[in-house]
Amino acid sequence: MLSRKSFRPAAFALALSLAGLAPSAQALNIVLNDVGTTKMSAEQLGAFQTAANYWSGKLTDNVTVYVNIAFSDLAPNVLGSTGSSRAVLDYGSLRSGLATDAKSVTDALAVASLPAGSSLSFLATQGDLTTRLDNDGSTNNKQFVVNTANLKALGLDPGTNASNPDARIEFANGFASSFAFTRANGGVPSNKVDFITVAEHEIGHALGFASGVDSIDFCVGHTAQCGLSGAPNEFEASPWYTPLDMFRYSAAGQRDVTLGGSPYFSVNGGLTSIQPFSTGVEHGNGQQASHFGIGAFTLMRPFVGTGQSYDATASDLMAFDAIGWDLAAAVPEPSQYALLLAGLALIGMARRRKRD
Repeated sequence: MLSRKSFRPAAFALALSLAGLAPSAQALNIVLNDVGTTKMSAEQLGAFQTAANYWSGKLTDNVTVYVNIAFSDLAPNVLGSTGSSRAVLDYGSLRSGLATDAKSVTDALAVASLPAGSSLSFLATQGDLTTRLDNDGSTNNKQFVVNTANLKALGLDPGTNASNPDARIEFANGFASSFAFTRANGGVPSNKVDFITVAEHEIGHALGFASGVDSIDFCVGHTAQCGLSGAPNEFEASPWYTPLDMFRYSAAGQRDVTLGGSPYFSVNGGLTSIQPFSTGVEHGNGQQASHFGIGAFTLMRPFVGTGQSYDATASDLMAFDAIGWDLAAAVPEPSQYALLLAGLALIGMARRRKRD
């Protein structure tokens, strides 16, 4: 299934779509295939390849991810669109895959925060916009929507290839002149948007930085388009949430996939807030939930302004680590690790007390 999202520029603070470590001996390989009617220039393709090479230098998973790319004639005022191939994986298999793949402190914390069993509980928005603790073990608790690229990081083979890619990223022909395709002297002109930053962000979404909260956000307000009626319990019968949603909290011990609110990324059961999340276009803070919050200067925030050029932060990379990707090097500051390790110790103590 290929999901598509479109985004529009606003005062040259452009919305981004769901959309310096030395490389290790093993590295992620991203294969770009220009499928546009008008092929990218060497400069444009080189900028996209620079973004792909950035991720290859950060992630050591020995897998190949296939991405179709293009400049296309999109709808008026639409900057770009992107989509990822996805599959459904049951919670037990997802947790087991993360546990088997665990290599870092972040991995250990993330896996420890996930309960054993066949389903996950969380605060969730219902079809009538009410909120409840969803712990009934229905389909939306038992099955998760996972990008095929993310499946590869977990050692699973979704069967994608150059002819059946993991993602497609497009940009509008009409905005080509608004991009800077090189970071000349380490900078970007003040009236241009750095294409490399945007492409790195888009590839990040293809690798799994996504939230099912966006689907709920849309379907609550467009029930007919989603084949729904607005009944309170109708989200129960289908999978909606993603691996990243398993680390979405609003308080210690409170996993939270509701619309709006104040959710944050945490890998130790909500004890430590690493970064706030955005909360939804229609029923949240006006930004897609598949992003970090607007107040943080991260690669996976919802927008990039003109003249700005940057790569992933420690928070960005920890999120990819938590959902199954392997980092070339540990990235959090020592103080962050101290907080997280303290959280891990608390989790361990709580589990021992429970067993006793």
